[in-house]
Amino acid sequence: MDRMTKLIEVIGKLIDGEVTGYIKINFTQGSLGRIEKFEEIDDTAIVVREEKKNKKEKEEEKDINHETK
Repeated sequence: MDRMTKLIEVIGKLIDGEVTGYIKINFTQGSLGRIEKFEEIDDTAIVVREEKKNKKEKEEEKDINHETK
């Protein structure tokens, strides 16, 4: 897999994961030189992630309870 394709794939995963921060990409003579990822801790992002996690766990618990009845 070439580096550009892998970079695009990783960026897609970061978007889906709601990462807060930025990526610094340096090009050298038309190709990828260096890629750096900087992630910032954002309190609101943490709260949202925890709420989504709790909601998902509750839904799974309801599904399990519903199936056992």
